[in-house]
Amino acid sequence: MSALLTHDEAALRDAAALAVELAVRRGATARASAQHEGMARIAVRGGEVETAQRSGTQGLNLTVFHEGRRGMASTASFGFAAIERVVEEAMMIAAHVQPDPDAGLPPAEALAFSTPLPEIYADGPRDPDTLLASATLIDRMASDVVGGDPTLRAGESVAVATEGLWALATSDGFCRSIRRSNDARWSVMLAQDEGGSTSAFCQSQERRVEALTPPERLVRTAADRARAGLGARAVTSRRCPVLFDPRTAVSLVSDLSGALTGMAQVRGMSFLREPLGQSVAAAHLDLIEDPFEPLGLASGGFDSEGIAGSTRHILRGGVVEGLFLSNFSGRKLGMASTGNADGFYNLRLTSNAPGGDFAAMLHRLGTGLIVTEFQGGKTDPATGNWTQAVKGLWVEDGRIVHAVTDVTLAGHLPAMLKGIRAVGHDVERLGAIRTGSILVDDMQVGGTA
Repeated sequence: MSALLTHDEAALRDAAALAVELAVRRGATARASAQHEGMARIAVRGGEVETAQRSGTQGLNLTVFHEGRRGMASTASFGFAAIERVVEEAMMIAAHVQPDPDAGLPPAEALAFSTPLPEIYADGPRDPDTLLASATLIDRMASDVVGGDPTLRAGESVAVATEGLWALATSDGFCRSIRRSNDARWSVMLAQDEGGSTSAFCQSQERRVEALTPPERLVRTAADRARAGLGARAVTSRRCPVLFDPRTAVSLVSDLSGALTGMAQVRGMSFLREPLGQSVAAAHLDLIEDPFEPLGLASGGFDSEGIAGSTRHILRGGVVEGLFLSNFSGRKLGMASTGNADGFYNLRLTSNAPGGDFAAMLHRLGTGLIVTEFQGGKTDPATGNWTQAVKGLWVEDGRIVHAVTDVTLAGHLPAMLKGIRAVGHDVERLGAIRTGSILVDDMQVGGTA
């Protein structure tokens, strides 16, 4: 048994299967999922433990289908009485909703009864002593980096470990479970001079402890980012090219992917209407989804409806080849589920246009803005209108001149996607998405008059 978990996979499968069995006895078809997670987190600052946290969660979710109606209920207990009660509640809710011909379980032949499961769990040291030692090491390295630099100060150094279990059962006889792990480390650094102060962090997240970014690199990256933010000033309003660093470039991929979800299409809340076969982005771009990447942060053998995803192109040459569909949204659109009831799996944006490392991308930018952080804004999913307050760096002739503050950035996502000139080789992964820096040829920068 894991040091972070109090149940095993068999217990979760039994709880989910029991909920389904009791629902079937009442004349319904059903699916149930049981989940359990344990987490430990330690933060150190200045050689002292700032916070030490241990938590655990568990729950069971049941969906029943009866006479074309759907009811859902949940409980935090895996006990027999609690599961009986959650079945009663789900059946009662189903009795009071309107029928929907598209509600119901997927066809049994679509379920992932024997699909190979990707590796998303790795054994590793996740006990409190290991986390304390890791956070303390990062903190000590932060102190070393600060050294005699009067502009730098170390913030918190954090080590986190998470393990989780998830099981799914349906009235078609499907019953499978998965185990996952997640390890994270991060360093926060603060910088200050006579002009003001700023802070920055660097984080690494993996399913395997050994794959995490080395502590010294975490600290030095956070320190470099904090120093780079000093001396920030506004720029005059203008139109210019914009380079999104990998951490902010992820948001463009996320906005694009959100527009291609089934429910966005069903509700008409997408700036890309009927997108299949349409050219929606620059012709040099591909976007590939891979559910089966070993130890991928968004890998999975099947979704919460029991359907497996597939390795496929979402974009090929800027043209949409795939949507992210659940069983329900697929039926609404007259299509089959793609196994994406819970969103997208691992995504990778690639380009066959010249890119290069970050220095090369600066050269391609020429004179313009690097976006390093969003400070608030919004995307209108229906129109694609995009506005953000940002922090970043001003570049002239391919060289960083100064940090930028009090700037807003505005664009229209369809034009932004078509206007992507290059994708850098400085690839980073944030959650489900991998991308390098993204250069957009022309956007409106709002600064001083």
